Amino acid sequence: MQHKILFVDDEASLRRTMAIGLSQHGYDTEPCENGMSALKKLESYMKNNVNLSAAVVDIRLPDIDGIKLVKIIKFKYPGLPVVLVTGYADKYNKEEIRDLKVNAFLEKPFTADELTQQFIKIMGKPQTTPISSVSHDKSESKSESAYMLVRLSEDANIFETYKNLYYMENVLYCDATKGDYDIFILAQADNIINLEEMSEKIKSVPGVQSVEFMEVDSPVLEESIASIITTAEDALAEDSTSTMKSREMGNRVCSYILMEVEREKLDELYPTLRLNENVIYCDYTTGKYNLVLFVTAPYFEEIDRFIQETIIKMDGVLKVKEYPVVSLFEM
Repeated sequence: MQHKILFVDDEASLRRTMAIGLSQHGYDTEPCENGMSALKKLESYMKNNVNLSAAVVDIRLPDIDGIKLVKIIKFKYPGLPVVLVTGYADKYNKEEIRDLKVNAFLEKPFTADELTQQFIKIMGKPQTTPISSVSHDKSESKSESAYMLVRLSEDANIFETYKNLYYMENVLYCDATKGDYDIFILAQADNIINLEEMSEKIKSVPGVQSVEFMEVDSPVLEESIASIITTAEDALAEDSTSTMKSREMGNRVCSYILMEVEREKLDELYPTLRLNENVIYCDYTTGKYNLVLFVTAPYFEEIDRFIQETIIKMDGVLKVKEYPVVSLFEM
């Protein structure tokens, strides 16, 4: 029986070359062009009791950062050997790579013979190891969340209005923004009725002109996609270096991005955006828009580039609006 290797790299020619070369050494290569396809394949393998010998992961992938992908794989499948490869070794933090505790590291270009030698070192002899996932119990929160997008009246006392909103009960985040909405509020309560009542209270705050209410909901996704997202977030939450859910951005800038997308493309768009290194969180909402992103970068120019070069080009994206988070002194 051939030994199966998951090979994750966006270079089609390399995937073909390795598939041919590794087959001569008794390995059946399962090629994946990006991180999401690799996670889908792993989820399918586990469900169908398909065994793997190892995974080969390129650091630079078009959707999920390769280092982040390795953390997810190591978290979910701790017994699976991982070989990290790159053609840009000098551009990466060596300490971060070392902390991944991968089984081997190869710089491009490399041959199938060289990769096979790494497999032999890792496993002694090529052998197929069952993929066994680690179970991580996670208590489910029963609270509800919603965004409230606030427009202020022209004669509003901005500082006083912001202060009143910021200190309201159930407010998680309250950010001043540039654009046709002046303040973004993310609130949480025991039920949606409490949030709707809160939205009405906000309308009565002096200086508030209008409020757009957008309930945060759970998107209906393909079962394997939902499982991948849960696993990825569990893995990255355990990584102390990850800023995926942290708003302690230091000197970085932040923006909210409102997106209208085609529902049938949500299975592809939602996980890719949620696991993108620029995205702190990505919420599915009801209302005028169906995705709300909170993104960060060293400069606003980089967020603009992320929107133009990544988000707008994604299949299924219909409308995108950015709202940079600003200091009150910039309003």
